[in-house]
Amino acid sequence: MSNRHEADLASDLAYVKALAEEGRDTPLVGGIYYVIWGGLVGAAALLVYLHDVGVLSSIPTLGYSPFLIAFIAGWIGSFTIGSRADRKPGARTLGNRTASAVWFAVGICLTGFWLTLMVVHDNFQNAGVPPYFLFNLMFPVAFGFYGVAFYATATAGRVGWLRIIALGALVFAALSLAFMGSVHQTLVGAMGSLCCALLPGLILMRGEPSEVV
Repeated sequence: MSNRHEADLASDLAYVKALAEEGRDTPLVGGIYYVIWGGLVGAAALLVYLHDVGVLSSIPTLGYSPFLIAFIAGWIGSFTIGSRADRKPGARTLGNRTASAVWFAVGICLTGFWLTLMVVHDNFQNAGVPPYFLFNLMFPVAFGFYGVAFYATATAGRVGWLRIIALGALVFAALSLAFMGSVHQTLVGAMGSLCCALLPGLILMRGEPSEVV
């Protein structure tokens, strides 16, 4: 295993050297993760919104099941499809390793926040907080994390346009907070997930190297 790791590292160093000679930065290789999570969460939010406004009224109830499915599918996709990004040239450079670590931490934090809400969501009724209302904090918190993570990723990978995505994520954090308790919050969440995760993921994937250079 050690020999394989050394061989992969040597390959990455040779790839980075070739890029440096061409005057280019090592591209980020984690776009697939943004596509997986942005697509799943965006689709789940849109499904819930269409149900809540009556477009899918023929379905008796959805609750938060689409989001639960999205979380489960997201982690499965991250460890299967997404893990292929770790085998691409340049994956072990400092920029890519920093971005990967930041987003993994974000994923753990948001999943932990969600699971905690599933347990304590009805513990504050004496304070006037309706059951399940705290789940409305998920999008503001998530987009806030997205803003920080994208800014860190932009800095680590020297990808300036990701700072615009970071700013957009913070705007969606504020919007989703302003719409807390409104049926339209899930639409804001769907739009934010597609614009601030799926879209940049697709753009990054277009610039990624293949697994064999």
